[in-house]
Amino acid sequence: MDPQIKKRIDSALAKVKEPQSDVPIVDLGLVEKVTYSEKEKTIILTLVSGIAPYECPACSAINGVVKEGIIRRAQEAFTTEFPELTVIVQ
Repeated sequence: MDPQIKKRIDSALAKVKEPQSDVPIVDLGLVEKVTYSEKEKTIILTLVSGIAPYECPACSAINGVVKEGIIRRAQEAFTTEFPELTVIVQ
């Protein structure tokens, strides 16, 4: 990967913080994978899924709300850093 793209990815990741702890999601191990395609002009950020829904309904609901907040923050950070690309956060 181009070192400049890697630097921009790292910059965007550092800005995305978990809302309860205010710690960057990358430091918490919440990023599973980042895929960049120059040809398709896309960047895909895949987050760790968290608690399985059947384990604890209350935990699952809270996890869902927190994850949606993280997805929103990640979408904003990556769209700001990469306005020329299609950004997908999942």
